[in-house]
Parts: sequence; structure tokens; C-alpha cells
Amino acid sequence: MPTIKRHIETLQKEGFHSVVYELKGRIDLKRLGRHFNMMLKRRHPDVTNYHFFWFRTKESVIVSYVGNMFLVDAVEDFMNKAIQIGIAGTADEVFSGRDKGLFMGKLKQCLTHFSPKPSTRSYGGSQLGPI
Repeated sequence: MPTIKRHIETLQKEGFHSVVYELKGRIDLKRLGRHFNMMLKRRHPDVTNYHFFWFRTKESVIVSYVGNMFLVDAVEDFMNKAIQIGIAGTADEVFSGRDKGLFMGKLKQCLTHFSPKPSTRSYGGSQLGPI
């Protein structure tokens, strides 16, 4: 799982503001990243240089974002919209703030519930650069 490790390292290094959500119910992972990117371009052009990472647990999907100070409002806006348009059944905020230590602690706590599913993507996120 070196890719997961690289996502975690990137989340730890990038941005000052962090958000973690737990998505439950029907979750359309293909639309999750695409619609977030489209919404940022249209409604939140001030959000730049962010990184996101998602992974499956037994009963949910955990999605984490790090970026600039405008990111928190953009993610909240997106999660409300994601429920309305059927990308997720529910979206509960697990963490939001500037404390990188608390963010990483919460993310690592959530990662203990990581549950890969056979023959399907179990994690993903922003594109990672070359090693």
C-alpha cells in the first residue's frame, strides 16, 4: 500500500486547513472527485492547491481534504450538494480545522477501519506526482 502512504504524507505536508467527512448510504465514487472539481471551478475559484484522499471502511467512505482557508467552506458546500444530487446518502463532518496534529490523529483513527473490497477500488484521491 505505498500509494496510501504517499497520500497520507501529502496530506500531512500540504495546506493549513483540513476537513474529514464520513459518507454513508449509496456513494457514487466516480462522481465524487469530478463534481468537486467542477464545483470548485464554478463557485470557489479561490480554492487552490488542495489534496484529497478517500478510502472505504466496512460501512462508509472516509474523505479527507487539505488546502487553503477557503477549502473548508467549499467542502461543506459540496457535501450539502452531494447529498442533494445523490453522490452520497449522508455526509457527516468528522474533523474540520487548522491543527495538523489533530487532523492526522483523526485520519489515522479512521484508517484503522480501512476495509478493502475485492475487485473494486478501495481508496483513491488527488493525482500524486512522480516518486
